[in-house]
Amino acid sequence: MTALTWLNDLAQWLGRWFPRLTLVHPTHKGVRFGRGGAAVAVGPGLVLWWPLIHDMIQVPVTTISYQTNALTLFLKSAAMAGGVIPKVAVVALAVQFRVTEPVTAAVKALNFHAIVDNRVRAAVAKHWTGSIGADGRWLDDAKREAALTLASFGIQIEAVDLTDIGEGCALKNMSDWSYSDGTDGKRPTSV
Repeated sequence: MTALTWLNDLAQWLGRWFPRLTLVHPTHKGVRFGRGGAAVAVGPGLVLWWPLIHDMIQVPVTTISYQTNALTLFLKSAAMAGGVIPKVAVVALAVQFRVTEPVTAAVKALNFHAIVDNRVRAAVAKHWTGSIGADGRWLDDAKREAALTLASFGIQIEAVDLTDIGEGCALKNMSDWSYSDGTDGKRPTSV
């Protein structure tokens, strides 16, 4: 502890007794939490709130776009071939979404990008047909399922587009081995 730490603590304590004026950016909505966890959307613009009884976060409400990391998906043709090295499809997606209900999103989701990424990837894996040459209906079905799931979080999926798809090999380094990979949870005696 430094000699002036007490002064910083005192200034922060006193600051809680005075109302604050915060500028909520035009691309955001403020979510002000009050007594008992009540939340209300405020802004954009200047917002007055009192730190003694409120807390406030800003939620982006414009379209957010990101590119997923590659997904590795099972290929049916590789399973039928019975090769030594399993072949997989490697898929990358472009996802655009928007927070439509900032209060619901702020209350139900800690990280908007993570929840959208998780739900979109899970829907894609669920609806994957197992074939690179298949028509794109599986992607439309995945987008619909992700949109339905994310609507309960106050998030709207605007687009899920396939940006890359190709065939690859699923290799695992011995250094990646874990106890759960062994039989009965035991490390194999010979490698």
